[in-house]
Amino acid sequence: MNHFRVMIAAALFCVAVSVRAQTPIKPATIYDQNGITVVSPNQPGWISLKAEKSETVFEKRGEGGILNASVKTIRTQTFETDKERLAGWETLKQAELSKLKRDSIHFNYTGFKGATCLQYDGIFPIEKTSSSHYAYFNLRGYLCRHPDAKDSAVQLEFTNYSNTRGLTEDLYSLSEEFFEKITFPKRQ
Repeated sequence: MNHFRVMIAAALFCVAVSVRAQTPIKPATIYDQNGITVVSPNQPGWISLKAEKSETVFEKRGEGGILNASVKTIRTQTFETDKERLAGWETLKQAELSKLKRDSIHFNYTGFKGATCLQYDGIFPIEKTSSSHYAYFNLRGYLCRHPDAKDSAVQLEFTNYSNTRGLTEDLYSLSEEFFEKITFPKRQ
């Protein structure tokens, strides 16, 4: 009997965690991610999937597809120069994305918010199935030097599962607005 109670308690806990993880949010809600300020997209209908010390994830589902906006701190190796850092990050992202069928992908070395960054975007066709109703995975993002750690990067991403090849003009603008509202702490 006690075993049965433990199973029910565990199931209820899992449901509570699942419900909590998908919290509806107000547009332009501000989150502090270990010194990095993240602002949720300024539209209704977004939910918070994760808001932790090293990762913040928002999602919006609709008839046209699934949108995801996220900021995540990731560990990388320590690089001596920005040139080595950018080349290393490009190799890292290429390896990560190599698992997907590629239509197009672009990498640019740039500055963003005062940080050295790798900007990337890509279009990846996906097979439509009964569980996946979309034909494309569209991606836009940045890997930027973490202001407080030489062996870490901040990954900013905006993704879209849809039947449209590439981000629409409206989604591109929304991703740009999401990226622009992120602020990094000043370097120590």
